Amino acid sequence: MTTSALPDAPTGLDAGLDAVRVFLGPDGADVTPTAWDGGAGRLALRLELEGAECPECVIPQPMLGELMLTAIQEHAPAVQVVDLDDPRGEG
Repeated sequence: MTTSALPDAPTGLDAGLDAVRVFLGPDGADVTPTAWDGGAGRLALRLELEGAECPECVIPQPMLGELMLTAIQEHAPAVQVVDLDDPRGEG
């Protein structure tokens, strides 16, 4: 899903997601936006691990969520919270 599929996606979100992909790409991971709540500044993302040779090697939660939020906010300051759907679970 591209950000154009998100209703009222915040300005700069595509650039913010590109910044996230810079540090996910070497591990073969990607991220997909799934929902945007502009009133709360809440962005839902799904971590995609299909291309990852070593899913355990991708930056672990909760560090990943914090890194994503920081990278996205540099381009899309309207994003205040990132809810990350990580198929690896909380560990």
